[in-house]
Amino acid sequence: MNQRIRRSLPLASALALVATVVGAQTFQNFVTVGDSLIAGEESGCVVQRMQQRSWVALTAKQLGMSDFEQPWISEVAATNPLSGYPCLGLTLDGTSLAIDIVSETGQNTNLTLPRPYNNLGFNGSPLMADFVDLTVTTPGASDLDNLAGRVLRNCTGCPLQGMSAVDEANLLTPDLVAFWGGNNDVLNAMFAGVAIVGVTITPVDSFTNSTNQVIAGLSAPGRTLVTGDVPNIIDLPYATTIPPVVVDPTTMQPVIVGGQLVPLLGPGDEAYPCTPVPPDSGCRLPAGSLVMLPASSLLGQGVGVPVAVGGTGQPLPHGTFTPPSTLTPGVVLYPDDITLIESTIVSYNQAIAAAATANGAILIDSNADFAAVARNGYDLGGIHLSTAYATGGIFGYDGVHPSAIGYGIVADLFIQLLNTVKGTDIPRPNFSDILFTPNCYPGSFGCPASGGGADVASRARVYPLDAWQRVLNSAFARRLSVVMPTVPQAAPVVPRGIVPPTPRTLERGAIAKDPRVRANDFD
Repeated sequence: MNQRIRRSLPLASALALVATVVGAQTFQNFVTVGDSLIAGEESGCVVQRMQQRSWVALTAKQLGMSDFEQPWISEVAATNPLSGYPCLGLTLDGTSLAIDIVSETGQNTNLTLPRPYNNLGFNGSPLMADFVDLTVTTPGASDLDNLAGRVLRNCTGCPLQGMSAVDEANLLTPDLVAFWGGNNDVLNAMFAGVAIVGVTITPVDSFTNSTNQVIAGLSAPGRTLVTGDVPNIIDLPYATTIPPVVVDPTTMQPVIVGGQLVPLLGPGDEAYPCTPVPPDSGCRLPAGSLVMLPASSLLGQGVGVPVAVGGTGQPLPHGTFTPPSTLTPGVVLYPDDITLIESTIVSYNQAIAAAATANGAILIDSNADFAAVARNGYDLGGIHLSTAYATGGIFGYDGVHPSAIGYGIVADLFIQLLNTVKGTDIPRPNFSDILFTPNCYPGSFGCPASGGGADVASRARVYPLDAWQRVLNSAFARRLSVVMPTVPQAAPVVPRGIVPPTPRTLERGAIAKDPRVRANDFD
């Protein structure tokens, strides 16, 4: 019996909204559709060691489904990050720990499975429309075609040609479907460092039409459909780790001049025009601006740092668009970008909620759930986890996708929701396995070639510019020409690649005191 109920993942919320359930229900066939959060992407890529620890795989295991098939992707040593699909990990550069590219995605090892996969999630920045419109993939046409093609296997001449992700899900006649998509329709604005409707943000009316098609297409009599909405991307570590002020790389503390913080420099935008004051060629970022993780490499060269405190005076780039189709990305979001992003997410989630209600789906308020975790962290067996980049435990090294622990939390909450709403008795995941089983590429720091060891938090954090370029190519290659900004080549005046570890101490442009951050977090 379908439930026309708005639900959120936390058990307390589910209990407050519980509906009458007649008898207990068990599920025999679980299928998932969506973007990278369904595929199990972690630290920039999708490979088997991550897929087997994704939240959908954990859920299938707890459901007792031994035939839950995923498109298993091998992992190989990194050779050319700009032509492959790189995975980020911990590396040792001399005496400094850094986050860099450690491996690449390989090939699909079960490509000949004679039916659709149960997990039909794919990365490559699919938009909401792609789950119904991408019926034929063309190898080599774009990163989306390459990445979706190995999951959907619907290329010309392939057995599933002409079938979308929704079509393939229905071919399996599941009784339980989880759908989570729509994130990239606004996430691309964060990656590009500029919010432009129709360029880096899908217009709300187009998003609404596609959402209605997807959710209606996945609905069926007697089927339980669960769908999530879009979290606030502005709370991701990718956008909150680097404060918009100058930080002393030795002490990891904000630089104070004349009793004031020193803002980083940007080029300005239409709402915040820039008139540089020599010797700087950029202008101070206004309060409320956000600086993206890829800026770490630029800051290490003194870009974005005023001359008066030892920088080049060059601005960190803000994204720009040159019609008809040229995007020059940036690493800064101005307050007007943020306002547009957040208002768009509200509209998107209204569309998802309406479609869920109209089709009898259970709606997960992912937006509220993530906001709560970003605000309060998550306590697990006496361990306090947070969304802090690299050290918090919940997110992987790309600052966008959950870690194995983060996916475990999602699986646990999803199972609790099903048990409450549907009257099932699905066992919760074993977090000891998730917490203490190493999840790193053999040979990377803290992970010996034998595959043993454990991940280690790093002090020096680098987000490689080539990894950022790979993300941008995935997101925009289908419709835009992405031209990477030129960066002045100056002698480094700040130790290269240092990102200040200030997790959750940044609140919309101000350095705030956080009681959960200990003094030695900055040591």
